[in-house]
Amino acid sequence: MPEREAHSRRTLLFSLATLLVLAVMLITQFRVSPGSVSAREARELLSRDSTVVILDVRTAEEFFGETGHLEGAVLLPVQELEQRSDELASWKSRTILVYCRSGRRSRDAATLLGQKGYRAINLEGGIVEWHNQHYPVRMERVK
Repeated sequence: MPEREAHSRRTLLFSLATLLVLAVMLITQFRVSPGSVSAREARELLSRDSTVVILDVRTAEEFFGETGHLEGAVLLPVQELEQRSDELASWKSRTILVYCRSGRRSRDAATLLGQKGYRAINLEGGIVEWHNQHYPVRMERVK
């Protein structure tokens, strides 16, 4: 009988340890994986929360090009994000709305920022979807 109890106890401990490891993995994944919002949700978020940082991760040519950029956006190309992420330290407590042309680069950038402890969300469909919804952009050309 004591052998059976010991086996049951080991099985229970193994099961609990496995559940704990899975829970930690899930929590980590949710913390690192960026959330995504539609253009409509992003616009609503920006209208109700003035502390949101808008981060454009396209190139300067795209930012100042024919698609324009979101009002108040900060330009930090995704290619420079890894080495310049320390510049964003003052944004640690703020939500960062990340966008690019179509949403792929910004998803990668939001994931990277999440891994570094930032609260970043991706604009699904990028500025293309923003335009499709006829939302305003700032057109600013390099002189």
